Amino acid sequence: MLELHVWGLEGEISIIDPESLACAWLLSIHLVPQLINFKIVTSSNTNLSHSGRLPLLLERQDRIRRFEGFSAISDHISTNYASDNTKFVRDEKLSAREQLINLSLISYVDSTIRYINQYNLYVNTQNYELYTRKLFLKYLPFPMMYNQPLKFHNTACEQVKLIGLGVNKIGMFSIHGSEVAETETINEEEEDELVAISALHEKQIIAKQKSKNSLKEARNSLKCLHLLNTYVAKVELLFKELNPDSPVEFAHLFRSKKISSSELLLYAYFCCLTYSELPDTFILKYLEDKFPSFWKFASTIIEALNSGVVKEKFRAPAGVEVPSLWNEIGYTVGAFLY
Repeated sequence: MLELHVWGLEGEISIIDPESLACAWLLSIHLVPQLINFKIVTSSNTNLSHSGRLPLLLERQDRIRRFEGFSAISDHISTNYASDNTKFVRDEKLSAREQLINLSLISYVDSTIRYINQYNLYVNTQNYELYTRKLFLKYLPFPMMYNQPLKFHNTACEQVKLIGLGVNKIGMFSIHGSEVAETETINEEEEDELVAISALHEKQIIAKQKSKNSLKEARNSLKCLHLLNTYVAKVELLFKELNPDSPVEFAHLFRSKKISSSELLLYAYFCCLTYSELPDTFILKYLEDKFPSFWKFASTIIEALNSGVVKEKFRAPAGVEVPSLWNEIGYTVGAFLY
């Protein structure tokens, strides 16, 4: 029996974790046709894994085996649940060159598009304040529902700096160049020290600060789109290199009508990036306008993959799986082991 622990609630996988979504897609397209039983557990409980993150796959046979993260889970499924009669192209069925490209694409997504997703969900003010942070109210009890989103937000703010997002004060030797004029930086520092001398003056300071914050966010969003443009263009170029005689602009990378592990992860990220309920859907609009061929194919695949994840495969967490305050204390003091 296989159990996949993910972020989510009541038969729905959360957009906060593309890897959870990619793993659910993988099990659905590869194990369901083989009649292999599994459950998707929307535990939203990172204490269950040794690494403190989800997704987590448990294989319960004569002993319990654990696999954490998309790469480890996809490797295990590809190797130990072999079948060529599904829509998943196993790593073993790729040539040596294709396997290298597949691994490289997974690494590329993890070091580029993952940070775009971090920015979109946790650094973009509209999306974080009006949507992402509120999701944790559904997944976690008090006080964890406040601690966890703040932890994710702080982590994202640091991580997006790796691709130059959210950073406005750059040193002279930065390879990214200066995003803000030195005079602007000096003025900002001076304005931060202003003291309101009247109620009207206080309102003016607040309004000016809001305007500055909006300008800064707009600048970051534009840079986000510039980076995304580069990333998607490279994926399109990869398709053309792998399929030079293809009559279409974009399709499956390695095999017709079959999807690889790297493609599952890629589309899981784009599913989360373009989620329609996000207040700020600037990424979705950009893809529709600038990459129509890529997005038409990607959105079709995403829709098909989502429809393949059936409600009957889900179950709610139980016992020590539940992310409750009592269980949190138990895990902290070592009273509970999973």
